[in-house]
Amino acid sequence: MILPRSPLDSLSVQAIAKKLATGELSITELLQACFQRIELREFQVRAWTYLDMDHAQQQATVWEQKLQQEGSQILETFPLLGIPIAVKDIFATLEMPTGWGTEIYRNRYMGYDAAIVSKLKAAGAIILGKTVTTELATAAAGPTANPHNLAHTPGGSSSGSAAAVADGMVPIAMGSILRPAAYCGIFGFKPSFGLISRYGMMPVAPVLDHVGVFARCLNDIHRLLTVLIGTDSRDPDCQTTKQTFSFKATSLSVRSTKDFQSIRLSLIKTSHWQQTERIAQSRLMQAITVLRQADIRVDLVALPANVDPYWNIVQTLCAHGLYQNHGALLSKAPDRCSPLLRDWLQWGKSISADTSQQACRWRYRYREQLRPIFAKYDAVLSPVTLGPAPLGLANTGSPIFCGLWTLCGLPALNIPLGKTVDGLPLGCQLVGSLYNDQKLLEITHQCWAILSPVFGEITLPPVSFLTDEGIKQCQSHYGFEFSPGYS
Repeated sequence: MILPRSPLDSLSVQAIAKKLATGELSITELLQACFQRIELREFQVRAWTYLDMDHAQQQATVWEQKLQQEGSQILETFPLLGIPIAVKDIFATLEMPTGWGTEIYRNRYMGYDAAIVSKLKAAGAIILGKTVTTELATAAAGPTANPHNLAHTPGGSSSGSAAAVADGMVPIAMGSILRPAAYCGIFGFKPSFGLISRYGMMPVAPVLDHVGVFARCLNDIHRLLTVLIGTDSRDPDCQTTKQTFSFKATSLSVRSTKDFQSIRLSLIKTSHWQQTERIAQSRLMQAITVLRQADIRVDLVALPANVDPYWNIVQTLCAHGLYQNHGALLSKAPDRCSPLLRDWLQWGKSISADTSQQACRWRYRYREQLRPIFAKYDAVLSPVTLGPAPLGLANTGSPIFCGLWTLCGLPALNIPLGKTVDGLPLGCQLVGSLYNDQKLLEITHQCWAILSPVFGEITLPPVSFLTDEGIKQCQSHYGFEFSPGYS
């Protein structure tokens, strides 16, 4: 049975802010819409590892009173006022447990807020809860299903955050980022390395770790970044970019069509193109045809020969970093680690510090070798996944097309490209040069204006009927009473 969904489920942050300003919508009404969507779908999607609706309602009451007392001008000071948001369960939260995707740390309270959580709260956001991550953001998958087809993975490691946004449970979420965004059919943005503080974020590999954002609207990503970007002495990699980066607080807008002619994109397939499923290849090439018809220049460009083996470097750094940060689990709790995590840790243990340092140096060499491409082109266009979301929940898919850009610390953004006949989303990614995040967002906005009429706007999955047994399981898991959201 398919049930109607609330019109509030698909609202962007920008649209919500306008309705709050005019009094057309209250924060409590918005929150209730999120609760109802979660009540109807969480049993099937399983995006959340922890929810605290009582605390969320308390926050909503406080912000509602401020809005009534000070008027709509308060929205300029608090750009996320009243906005429900999901936070991946690798970020420390004062009032909520932080489990890092493993039973080892389940129900553990860190006693403080991560830097991004503090900034979100200060901007008026309401943290609904923590979302499912793969084990230590690396290994075994969690229970989350793809909202568009429950038999398929939502990707990882930010499975729950992507699924929650794609399903309309929240308008925005924190995580990391491109593969789950592609599989779930939403925007996912990974900023340049070091622009957002990772203080309070579970470490995997410090040279690879990024904080990213999910949304169904590009302007929502832009709004989030204006809140989150900034230096932080507590993160050694988030201190040096203040003088080299500026970010405009204004909204994105579509330029006139004559400006499309000035956009130059380089299509980079890499040697992994042959592994890509035909549907993903054909959809990307169709997108290129559409862009070219709009007078955007797209040229096929080859990677420098010694850059193409980047994947070995990425895996080496990931395994070594994982062992350095979590290797103690091999002796302290080996039976509570999945076989996949134990394999990762054992591999990391075998990697010497010298090997890791050599791998790190390649990061800077690759950046330099990519520089001529970004000098000639505004952005790189590339596949983002090998195909649509794989069948089953155990395999979260391959991150191979994201590895090079993550290694080099470059900003990247998933663009949805419609769905397969099975209802599974497809996408591609645009990659910008280091610290040119604003430019990348602007270019993506132009491209989306061209592509969305062809491939369709982002849409929410239908709401399926939630059984009495499903409601009982949700109540047991989260510890509070669920009630049917729609009649």
